[in-house]
Amino acid sequence: MCPSKRLAASVPHEHDQQTPSTRQEVPSSILGVQAEYLDFRDRSHGQIALDDVSHAIEGNVFVWIDVDAVQADPRVLQGLVPSEALAEFDPAVLTEEGCCDAPVSELRRSDKGLQICLVGLIEDADGFLGQRLQLLVGGGFLVTVHRGDSAVLQEVRRAYLADFRMHATSASFLIYEIFNEQVDQYLRLQNRLEANVEVMRKKLLKHSDEATLLELADASNQLLTLRKHAMPTRRVLEELVARKSLFISDATLGFLSGMVATLERLLSDITSNLGILESSMNLSLTMVTLRTNVVMNRLVVVSTVFLPLTFLCGVYGMNFETIPELNWVHGYKFFWGLSTTIVVTLVVLLRKAKLL
Repeated sequence: MCPSKRLAASVPHEHDQQTPSTRQEVPSSILGVQAEYLDFRDRSHGQIALDDVSHAIEGNVFVWIDVDAVQADPRVLQGLVPSEALAEFDPAVLTEEGCCDAPVSELRRSDKGLQICLVGLIEDADGFLGQRLQLLVGGGFLVTVHRGDSAVLQEVRRAYLADFRMHATSASFLIYEIFNEQVDQYLRLQNRLEANVEVMRKKLLKHSDEATLLELADASNQLLTLRKHAMPTRRVLEELVARKSLFISDATLGFLSGMVATLERLLSDITSNLGILESSMNLSLTMVTLRTNVVMNRLVVVSTVFLPLTFLCGVYGMNFETIPELNWVHGYKFFWGLSTTIVVTLVVLLRKAKLL
């Protein structure tokens, strides 16, 4: 017997005795909507038809519903999960336009569940791209809403079944899996950026042109972007840990508390890398200033040496008919002797002043 039929058989269809108006009709499948059950009583797992979701939840079988808002209208959730669980949530989450429209991660609580918005980061050709994932956690169900492929959920699906069969004791383990992958995503980006910071530091020590400074600005911007996304995620975790919830077990809260410490270290590393880039840039600018000062010093020395020579040339280059020195027999030798004496004297004086 297939999983959906087994669940349908084990859970009484109360809607058979209800009027059609008491329960919204739901098709067995919708493009972009995937539902699967996790039964902690016998560790069974499988796909489930959408029209069996509500019966499974009522039968104490945990259900994970994943909605791709690009392919499906998230308002289909109104026919899948208990209406009272959705009543206190932000209605914008049930529309394609409002699906996790927050710019940063956030948490909203209600008596019927939790609404969590996680904003991760992925890299593309243009840099970092924010990727939002909406979680609705209620009694007996987890709903994930995203637009297009979710990098976090793709990684979660690689290992969550093994953890479910070996370690999981409550449905909140999925919350841990999702948060853990989100934090790992931040850590992977931080590791790559940290390596890039070291490359930039070495570049700046060798030379600093406009292209290098632009690369440095881009690296700093990426670090700040990662920090901007990691800090709200830390606040969400802190709030989850600080206030107990019926939907997250104490064991899971302990693991989430460890993630808060991990994000603290991550933010500390980001701050350190920003400091390294700033100090490297300051050192590079100092070296440029020093080299500029050396060049200016040489120009000053050259100008100092040639200034009196230029004066002599100016005097004897005047177009006057009578200049007594022009008629001297040894005038030419006198000029070069005077010029040599001036140059030697200035060189000696500049060396003593440590300007040459």
